[in-house]
Amino acid sequence: MERCDSLNVIFMKLGSPVPECSILIGNFESYHINRWLRMPEFDRFNAKGNKRQVNHTFPLRHTGRIVLPKGIDEFDGPDMWKHYQSREKGQITVTAHFGALRVFLENVDSVLKDLKKLLEQRNVVRNNTVVVMTVNAGQSELLSNFVCAARSKGFDTGNVLVFPTDRESHSMAQGLGIASYFDAKSLGSLPSGEAKVYGDPIFASMMYAKVLCVLYVSLLGHDVLFQDVDIVWYKDPLTYFHDKSNKAIQNFDIMFQHDGSSQPRYNPYSANSGFYYVRANKKTQYLFTSLLYHGAVIRKSKSHQQVLVQLLNEHSSLFGLKVKVFDKFETDEFPGGFHFHQDWDTMHAIINGESNAYILHMSWTENKVNKLLFFRQMGEWYLEGKCIGSDASKLLGRDAISDGGLLDKCCSKEPIFSCHFKDKPSKRPCPDSPRIDPQKGRSFWK
Repeated sequence: MERCDSLNVIFMKLGSPVPECSILIGNFESYHINRWLRMPEFDRFNAKGNKRQVNHTFPLRHTGRIVLPKGIDEFDGPDMWKHYQSREKGQITVTAHFGALRVFLENVDSVLKDLKKLLEQRNVVRNNTVVVMTVNAGQSELLSNFVCAARSKGFDTGNVLVFPTDRESHSMAQGLGIASYFDAKSLGSLPSGEAKVYGDPIFASMMYAKVLCVLYVSLLGHDVLFQDVDIVWYKDPLTYFHDKSNKAIQNFDIMFQHDGSSQPRYNPYSANSGFYYVRANKKTQYLFTSLLYHGAVIRKSKSHQQVLVQLLNEHSSLFGLKVKVFDKFETDEFPGGFHFHQDWDTMHAIINGESNAYILHMSWTENKVNKLLFFRQMGEWYLEGKCIGSDASKLLGRDAISDGGLLDKCCSKEPIFSCHFKDKPSKRPCPDSPRIDPQKGRSFWK
């Protein structure tokens, strides 16, 4: 490369499941890949089954770049209307998103004004950074556990800002002593129940809150550490991102935990949208503005993550956005669900105190019930049982919700440990517990 004054880098998967060709054609330069597959036209008659699969008897046909050889389009565009003739909007349509955008645009100035005041009153901004989270009532126990665990370990949560999507979780956040801003107009209509599984309608709806909360704080000019509520800290992760001696990361605009998945819809970055650090600058502010504009695609795909990853790819190419994803094997600072469920060497290192881990993110886990059980046997559950499934008004009385009033009532000083599954990582051996994946026939402790 010494002779090159310009360098184009193309990411390609070597070893395609189908015979694959790549062609370079002399033309005006393009930074996009057009994909062609030997499969039939997609229509309502072949929507299911094996009629869409790649078949060498078909001619090559232009498709989206995330159409799989088995015929699944993982980035199918949203419809304008639920029923075109009646102009019914529905919930997963472009016209429905127009309504959400209108509410945002009509209120963004007043929201930013209120947020700026709140951040100043609570002294939330530290080193120009805010730790941002969003939660609804159905997931509030996980938020409570994060706060209780951090408090037990001596971490300061004064720079945490929560964007609740209902008044119950707003009261809970206040009771936990952390700054909370309830954007009732844009987020108040989102569901308050817990997602039963990844990608269900409640999960998909909550993705809109994940877009707005980061955009709001970034528009105020502050860096953001965004994290899901199913996280515990071993060390304050801001000390990592603020370490000026770590020059290798200082030039990146945005840095992500590795998701661990190699699914095409997460390529080429496999960035986990549940834990990342973003610097406030015009590139990242426009990235999250663009993500807001793509709200209908997020609803349709049921994934904030896959849309964000594709925008990372586009904005990196178009605007020079500098993106970093921490390698899931070469770095051990930010382990997640991939490591918990598959990389047990990493988990043994954490348990033995031999890891550099700052956090544990309980991603890759089907529902809140299992997250709670996994945290308990990892020795990372600090929320008292009487506070699980109860809102702040029941615990303190509606007129007695005070700043931090839930901490002594709900937070255990020591971890609440219990065994549940012998085939999942645990702080102590659980030989008498059942397996959650009996078909695999393995145990964490030999």
